[in-house]
Amino acid sequence: MKLLIITENACDLSEVLQSCPVEKDTMLFREAQTTDLTTYDAFCVLGNGGSNIDARLRSKLEEEADKGKHIFLEAISSFRSVYSANPVETTRSRLVYVEPAAGEGIEGLTTGDLLDDECGQTMTPWYSYAETVPLLVYREQIIAHTHTDMSAGEILQNSKIGLFRLGENVLMAMFCMRNFNRARFAPRENWKKLIRYIARFLTATEPAWMPEPVVRFAAETDFSDPAVWEKGRKETIENGIRWLEKYLVDNGNGGIREGLRHNILPDGEQLPINVIRNDCCGEAAGAFAMFGYVNGNDHYSRIAENIRKFQKNYIVREAPFAGMMRWSSEAWEVCYPDDAARAMIPGLFSALWMQDDRHFADICTCLDFLLQMTCQDGLTPARIEKWNQNEQTLAELRQREHGLPCAHYTAYYLAALLLAYKKCGKPAYLETAEKGLETLMSLYPDLRREQSETEEMCRLLLALSVLYDVTGKEKHREYLYRVTADLEKQRHPFGGYREWDTGYTAVCSRESRGECSLLAENGDPVTDSLYSMNWLPAAFAYAYHATKDAYFHDLWKNVVTFYMRTQMHAEDPMLDGAWCRAFDMDLKEAYGCPHDVGWAANCCETGWTVAEILMGMMLMDILPPSCN
Repeated sequence: MKLLIITENACDLSEVLQSCPVEKDTMLFREAQTTDLTTYDAFCVLGNGGSNIDARLRSKLEEEADKGKHIFLEAISSFRSVYSANPVETTRSRLVYVEPAAGEGIEGLTTGDLLDDECGQTMTPWYSYAETVPLLVYREQIIAHTHTDMSAGEILQNSKIGLFRLGENVLMAMFCMRNFNRARFAPRENWKKLIRYIARFLTATEPAWMPEPVVRFAAETDFSDPAVWEKGRKETIENGIRWLEKYLVDNGNGGIREGLRHNILPDGEQLPINVIRNDCCGEAAGAFAMFGYVNGNDHYSRIAENIRKFQKNYIVREAPFAGMMRWSSEAWEVCYPDDAARAMIPGLFSALWMQDDRHFADICTCLDFLLQMTCQDGLTPARIEKWNQNEQTLAELRQREHGLPCAHYTAYYLAALLLAYKKCGKPAYLETAEKGLETLMSLYPDLRREQSETEEMCRLLLALSVLYDVTGKEKHREYLYRVTADLEKQRHPFGGYREWDTGYTAVCSRESRGECSLLAENGDPVTDSLYSMNWLPAAFAYAYHATKDAYFHDLWKNVVTFYMRTQMHAEDPMLDGAWCRAFDMDLKEAYGCPHDVGWAANCCETGWTVAEILMGMMLMDILPPSCN
């Protein structure tokens, strides 16, 4: 048995095939054009995104195919009767396996199993042919986690072919899969089954080697020993801070970039998000400030101060919008109250517990503006656009009876009011926050959800903790314990909290065309560290501070352990030390529904995710010593 691999570059797939126990050669396309192919028994032809084969080589390969020799072609647009459209991105589609009615299928896969290629490229043949046997097809808007229950007929309807047999001896993949490992195709085990199938198709043997994952997790690490746990927490925080540093602009003087998109290109490159968002700046400044304070490191304290000075550019100074906090460098005249509050809360932590109130006056100016957006029930609308508001419309807004009863859009604003009240005692801050949180809890759990019910619970907990800390009222204590008990119902044995949405009422729940929840089905073992779990380290730390109940200390330690076990470790410094949005607690890998328009499973946010987790991991260190 002798295999010829034709490729322009070494790649994951060629390296796997090199481990098969058969004789093999590797050639460039131009070398293969002038080589006698009759001495080979099988051929692997790896394109590089929509390649055509030179007619001289194609003629010889088709002659060998006519002899019954096995040929696998990847990202080759035309062979035999196949003729394809130009390559297009696969971001909004998913590969679904279909068991063939006759002939060998892919061992270990069943009809409906999903394989996600992140931000790949595919070429769809213009025509279908009788001798074509589809194995993988692309379908858009598949709302499922790892498997869809659709029948083979349903799957094939309105699908685009991805991998198919052409006759008995030609196998064609109409998408880029050569670097399946570098591009972090998922679920990993499903892709390994496909790769083994290709190896057996070409060599009738099993590969002796598979590449190690690009991203590794400490998922199986035993942190039960207190010394090991504390060492792990320290190292996890240091790794996260180093990752954040890489996204700074001018050492923080220009803020911090948003992070990494979910898009991973076929060669493994993950695209950056270079937008400067005020919320990400404030959260990152908080992480640097805490790290500098806890470790006595002036370098990181200076970075935090650089970012906070930069944030002054986002505060409107002219009436009637004085104190409006701009959302981002792009959405310059938009203000989201809750995003603005997340930019402020780290500064409030500094003012309360880190002897740094240099920016407290600006924070109060911004909170005073948000009070003007607050309706009679203590809640705000989701956002305000400066271009279509004036003094009169702002006044009308304050007279509205109801704001938006959604923790996603209001809980952190209410928490910021309460923290500011702790510092300055302004009655309007307490009155508004108390009214708003009591409004939310009067409707709970049937709030207007954005991502999921899990998100709403996670978002509420910090605000409820601060509320009880400030008022000491028994009913506010009951709110905190009630929401915590409900959230605990979704804790997975691995330690994280599953996404859940009773009745699938969230705006983004089971959605596939815009901003989308990770949730496909209630019960899926998937966590969301962009909208849900990322708020918990700080929330549980503060709940312990407010109640002095060891129950919350244990919950904080559990969620910190979860993040110690799910931090990404990679050779790529732009990945190493981060957390991405989705983690599957059964598979122990980054994986979740990939449809979101901008923030799907593999996105890494400097603010929302990484900085929030880091602050929560360190908050216990800055709270008054009596709580530790």
